[in-house]
Amino acid sequence: MKTRIKELRMEKNLSQRTLANYLGVNQTTLSKLECGLSTPDAMLVISASRFFQVSTDYVLYLSEERLSADSLLADNMHLLKKYQHLISLYQKLTPHQQKNCYNFLCSILDDRNL
Repeated sequence: MKTRIKELRMEKNLSQRTLANYLGVNQTTLSKLECGLSTPDAMLVISASRFFQVSTDYVLYLSEERLSADSLLADNMHLLKKYQHLISLYQKLTPHQQKNCYNFLCSILDDRNL
């Protein structure tokens, strides 16, 4: 069974040994998987997808989308909650504190558009 494990490993500049250690398999097993001489079990596919932060379907060539819609939604919801919290904190500041906060953020980002 063909997988994208080698392609993903190469993108991260990882050796087979390093990835094999992370996935809990030996290097020979990983080599056989990458060459299509062996079929990965479900747990290995899940571990690889988590490590590379892609969907299992992407690992198995069942999709060209790296992330599933559920993963993208979960990531976006996490960011939305984080942003809402930051806005809530900012709104609790006095106008003077808000200005100082804004100027500070611009300065650390080296934003000249104050």
